[in-house]
Amino acid sequence: MKRPIAALVAALLTTAAAAAQPYPGDTGAGEERGIEQLNNSGQVGTATLFRRGPSTRVVVELHGTPLDRAQSVRIYRGPSCDDLAGKPQYFLTDLRAGRSVSTVSAPEEKLLSGNYNVVVFSSNQAGAHSTACGHLYT
Repeated sequence: MKRPIAALVAALLTTAAAAAQPYPGDTGAGEERGIEQLNNSGQVGTATLFRRGPSTRVVVELHGTPLDRAQSVRIYRGPSCDDLAGKPQYFLTDLRAGRSVSTVSAPEEKLLSGNYNVVVFSSNQAGAHSTACGHLYT
């Protein structure tokens, strides 16, 4: 009876290890960049990018966010958080309880080229002001 359980545990461990690295060239560590507060919001945290072949998984985690409302998260072109160009390039999943997880159709290298910024807004309603921003670079 102990052998089937041991075989099951070994199979589960092997499957978990394989699931942790599903894309070639993905170390699983991700590229982490800081996000700083804007407009005295007190919201700070990180944006972590994970290589997913031609796409990138973006995980945004912020401290100091409200628990009772969603906040919009966008990726804009621009050389810095002070110099954003036009409309958002990528719309990320709304931040809820300080976390947003999205996949965008752009390779990690493009997003880390120094031409993109993650911007968080006070809500997901029209007219919301920016509360946090992080510049993406290599």
